[in-house]
Amino acid sequence: MKNLFWGILILTNFSLFAQEHQHPTFEIGLSNGLVYNFSEKELALGVHLHLIKSLGQSDHFGMGLGYEFIFDDHKHNTVSLIFLYRPIDHLSFNFAPGASFKLSEKSSIAPTLHIEGLYEFEFNHFHIGPLVGFAISTEDFHASVGLHLAFGF
Repeated sequence: MKNLFWGILILTNFSLFAQEHQHPTFEIGLSNGLVYNFSEKELALGVHLHLIKSLGQSDHFGMGLGYEFIFDDHKHNTVSLIFLYRPIDHLSFNFAPGASFKLSEKSSIAPTLHIEGLYEFEFNHFHIGPLVGFAISTEDFHASVGLHLAFGF
């Protein structure tokens, strides 16, 4: 319990001293981490790339494109349209409907939905932080944990 208290205290202070500013109009990002496929009971490395544009006067909403590749036996791929919601500074949620396909199977296109939550520490235009994500399609269900790296411009 004592460690949890100190961890929260450190994160809170770090967040308070982090730069408070408007997010850049565009963000290009890379997330990588471990992906567990519940349908296949398999753990693999996953990489996600995205480009997101902030919408309107506020930076609470954004929209963009994403691509995910999972380094497993089937070589899962997903392309998606991303809807970003940032309720408070540093915390973002991505809702990404799209299509997934396996390079190992020619006719494996399936609709999919990715949901990610991430916390970003900002250093000028660079962002870094942990993420957790879930994806469901007609083919499978997987969850991921990893690190999000991004550059705003």
